[in-house]
Amino acid sequence: MATKKAKKHPAAKPESDQSSSVKADKQAIRADKYLRLMMKIGIPLALISVTSLWLARQLGSDGLGLLFFITCPLALAIGFAYNIRYVSLAVRRQRQQQKDKQ
Repeated sequence: MATKKAKKHPAAKPESDQSSSVKADKQAIRADKYLRLMMKIGIPLALISVTSLWLARQLGSDGLGLLFFITCPLALAIGFAYNIRYVSLAVRRQRQQQKDKQ
């Protein structure tokens, strides 16, 4: 059986250069103080939300169900804000790198 080799685009960088620059970019973007703040608030809030939903179902508690309905939209809003901020920082960094190359 013959194996096909993938053709590389002539303008593409070698894979090792791309992966190292992507890792550096991700680390630099994730170092943003607002992203870190959203992560530190959003992850525990999401865990509280999911746990309260599960416990409300298991225990039949209306109070825990109410806690879920309060924390779920907050966790989703923080998650959406995190994603929007991350993408905007990634696009900004990409544009800056393109300007630096010119």
